[in-house]
Amino acid sequence: MTPPRVLFLGLAYAGHRTRFENLVAHTSGDVRIRGTYRAVTGWQSGGRIEQLPLLPAGVKGRLRATVEASAMATMPRPDVIWSSVAQVAAPFMWSEVGPLRRPRIQDLDCTFDQLEEWAPIYYNREPHSGWRRRSGQLMERALFRNVTLFTPWSNWAADGLQRLGIPRDRIRVLPPGVDLSQWRPTERVQREGPLRLLFVGGNFERKGGMLLLDVLRGRFAGRCELDVVTRDEVPATPGMRVHRTEANSPELLRLYAQADLFVLPTRAECFGIATVEALASGLPAIMSDVGGAADIVDHGATGWLIQPTAASLSQALEEALVDRGRLLEMGRRARAVAEQRFDGAKNDATIVDLVLGEAKRFGARSAAPAVSVV
Repeated sequence: MTPPRVLFLGLAYAGHRTRFENLVAHTSGDVRIRGTYRAVTGWQSGGRIEQLPLLPAGVKGRLRATVEASAMATMPRPDVIWSSVAQVAAPFMWSEVGPLRRPRIQDLDCTFDQLEEWAPIYYNREPHSGWRRRSGQLMERALFRNVTLFTPWSNWAADGLQRLGIPRDRIRVLPPGVDLSQWRPTERVQREGPLRLLFVGGNFERKGGMLLLDVLRGRFAGRCELDVVTRDEVPATPGMRVHRTEANSPELLRLYAQADLFVLPTRAECFGIATVEALASGLPAIMSDVGGAADIVDHGATGWLIQPTAASLSQALEEALVDRGRLLEMGRRARAVAEQRFDGAKNDATIVDLVLGEAKRFGARSAAPAVSVV
């Protein structure tokens, strides 16, 4: 039997970039499918769109993402589409009408309403209301209408889908995993001296970086040292080192291996792949209990779920400092949880299983080559 043709159309920025890169690595060699992979980056340095005069950068980025999402309208149709792309795919909804329709698996970490509630933090504005809120909701419903299966990253995101009226039998919670052969624990021993903390977050302010610095400047000065991985500028702070590094890079792996505790007191976070990487590295974590955090950190066992406040963060840090030996046991449990929940190869093989199930259900087995239509 000819393997089905599958289009993987994935977002390639922020945490979704890491998720898509891992998915490509884990599924591109799977002989059960014929996969085509298209990334939606939202920007190509030196591209024709990016060189257009007068248009704001945000408009150019959205236009670029829309052009890249045109892969959704390939002809002849792929047998199955897996996508983490949402609204920029709206111009291509015609490609799912009538006989053109094919099964689509929608990967997501939140719904429109869930993200909109965080608009003051994500977008520095109040949540939309009235017709603007309603138009976004209607667009999401239109895009979701032809989705045959949803794979939200967390139970929190699944709850958002159910509030939209999506039946539970069309929802399969499946978190993104990491390469457990790459992200591995090192032999850790209880050390004397400052507790070594690691913070990883591209958006330093939203991820709680300033909150962490404020806390460390107080009663934890000299008791903790901090490695920060971010793209943002960070004010100089005693005991802090700032690193610019890429996802899955050797330097990033080294920083996880050298840390005693991962800290992400984020103000808003749909999921948190960096925290998953910490668990896989045998590193306990302090993480704000927002979004899908409760699916990642088991409070008291693999780390602490806190509120994004100075008092809550300080309490967790104090507990970690008072009983540093406990961190080693938490780290061992963290690795066990990663093996159980966040094995990237296993979870992405499940994606292929779901793809095959959808292809079989629709009976789509065309072997004709795909031609992109923009």
